[in-house]
Amino acid sequence: MKKILSFKIYALLTLLTVAVAGLTSCKDDIPEDSLYTYQSEMLSDFLRNNENFSLFARMVEKAGKMDLFSTYGTYTCFAPTNDAVNSYLAGLGLSSVEELSDNECDTLVCTMTIASKVFSLTDLEGYTFLEDNNMLGRALKLQEVPMTIQTEYGEQEVSTFIVNGSGQVIYELANDSVENGIVHPIGGSVVRASSDLLPDVIRKDPAVSIFAEAMVLTGLHDQMVRREDVSYNYHDYEDLEGEYHSDNHDNWCWVPRTRRYRYTAFCVTDEVLNHYSEYDDVGYNKNIYTWEDLYDYACTVYPEGAGQSYYAKTESALKDERNPLHKLIAYHLLDRLGIYEKLYSNCTILRTLINPTEWYPTMNPYSTMKVECVYSANKFHKDGEDLTAVDGINDGVVYLNHIYDPDRGIYHRGAIVYPDVSEEMANNQNCENGIYYYIDRLIDYGQTTQNTVFNARMRMDLYTFWPELMNNDIRTTQTNLHDATTSKTTNCKNYIFPTGYLDHVESSDDGDFIYQGARNYYWSYEGDEFNLRSDKGLYDFTFELPPVPAGQYQVRLGFALIPSRGIGQFYLDGKPQGIPLDMRITGWEDKTGWKALYTANNNATLRANAEQNKKDLHNQGWYHGPASIRCVASSSSNAPTDNDLALSNSTPFCNIANTIRRVIYTGPLGGDKRNKIRIRSVWSEGGAELMFDYIEIVPKSVYGLDTAGSAEDDL
Repeated sequence: MKKILSFKIYALLTLLTVAVAGLTSCKDDIPEDSLYTYQSEMLSDFLRNNENFSLFARMVEKAGKMDLFSTYGTYTCFAPTNDAVNSYLAGLGLSSVEELSDNECDTLVCTMTIASKVFSLTDLEGYTFLEDNNMLGRALKLQEVPMTIQTEYGEQEVSTFIVNGSGQVIYELANDSVENGIVHPIGGSVVRASSDLLPDVIRKDPAVSIFAEAMVLTGLHDQMVRREDVSYNYHDYEDLEGEYHSDNHDNWCWVPRTRRYRYTAFCVTDEVLNHYSEYDDVGYNKNIYTWEDLYDYACTVYPEGAGQSYYAKTESALKDERNPLHKLIAYHLLDRLGIYEKLYSNCTILRTLINPTEWYPTMNPYSTMKVECVYSANKFHKDGEDLTAVDGINDGVVYLNHIYDPDRGIYHRGAIVYPDVSEEMANNQNCENGIYYYIDRLIDYGQTTQNTVFNARMRMDLYTFWPELMNNDIRTTQTNLHDATTSKTTNCKNYIFPTGYLDHVESSDDGDFIYQGARNYYWSYEGDEFNLRSDKGLYDFTFELPPVPAGQYQVRLGFALIPSRGIGQFYLDGKPQGIPLDMRITGWEDKTGWKALYTANNNATLRANAEQNKKDLHNQGWYHGPASIRCVASSSSNAPTDNDLALSNSTPFCNIANTIRRVIYTGPLGGDKRNKIRIRSVWSEGGAELMFDYIEIVPKSVYGLDTAGSAEDDL
């Protein structure tokens, strides 16, 4: 493997060469061919100067990107060899690059290039989809290919990668560094990306023909065809960009560059459906071979409305949102892009204590799906559950609608999400306006699911409330360490949202709504947070809560108390809830009697005092921060990554007075309506901000005492 040298290293070597030369008595003492001379070569030079990439170089020229590749930047280019390009052309019945249009070349070149980060071959390990998008704004799919090479020390096991299911990195030629990036030569064929829309891609996949037919019959196929809001032009809002003060630092905030529409589909294969009666965990005694069979299954999950006209198998009835088949299929669909590793976040979450979990509204109205990455390191997985079911993933498998709570005796298996689809469709999985996956069970929002999966504390990161954030890559990398918050870095960006950018949000004109990118040293769940602020006066903000089953709930807001915060009045469905919430830390501990929940000394008396303090806070409507959510020291020079988070290198939120949860509502929620929260500032002197980090929606079965008398856990 060739060593990657950055410009700074080259410069250092040059200086060292000069220094060594200066120490010699005579330059002529050194043979001319022994002198180090650095020849700068940009990505454009590499392509022009290497005959084996001449066809790709011509594609770059036709795409109009050669000048761009001549500039300084951080490019990772998966460059196809001439043989790979010829193989691709032959598959199209073409004999020359000249037969490709300029637009086709542009799409291919942008597919094969990442313009924001340099990834060496080693950096690719452990990813299903790369965390940084290519120049088309899509995540490249990786498939690891183990191989054995011969070295001077004997055989060595290494890995290369198939990218987007269509081109393989040539291991022996990988990691070729250039002045402005790195090149990974590709063999076999070029790296491609589908230009089809998601519903059309699914229809072309023979492995999911029953599911795809049901999508068409229910009309859901036609509801996933949007790509981009062409009326949105970020240049119209560039005056909003700038440095915004928060706490004791300034953050540069960007305006979102796009307003895309994207979708995610979780499809059950024909193979699974054809053997459905054989699975003990589904409780269904028939196999499913046709869409009519799937309709019959849906009727057992959604019996409500039987006998009504919309409940039938007719063409018009199947397109009704109340139809059982329509509800079943729509529940498998999201109106947001769910890249596998970004369906959840490990940032700040200690996996030895709890599983990372998110909750997403689905395209079945008034329903929510639970996404949980289940790890073997904690107690929230059932013995015998397959946590190595996904190839290449040794620990941590994504489940939909999974719950296992041994303390309360609750279990619902749910469905495993497989990051890969068939080899035949691998190139199309992440397509023009979405992505799809195979899952190994049907999922639903029926009564059994509601009684089990949603019989839990639902901790919802505000990031998941608005699909625009996932559809436009607002959340950045998941390993978020110490970024310079005042620089205009492309990593871990902060964003400010123009009025109207987020659907189902109402806000006053004089308020700014800001997203701060995830950093694992923030006092924030999953590292990121939202802030409402104004330099002009008071502000007003209303948004919808995700749907939950009808019932009695407690709604809590998780946030961090700091001196620069403001005071806000909360409303639920238009009704004020209690007195205004003061988010400043001033005198807070004295007023509430807050004490750290966990102590290093496990003395019984100290523990009893901590438990009493917890109860005292609950009586005042306060909860300690979660014990499973951790904060690393911002002063650490080697801050642990998300994967390295441990009890020994982080502090639990329950021991940080600033990280707190406040009950803002107790009462009925959910059912066939979307509840709304409104926040109206009553004090924002000097631009003081209100922070929104996460919402907890907690059923009474959890926040109240159960029959055994056990209280809600601290996690």
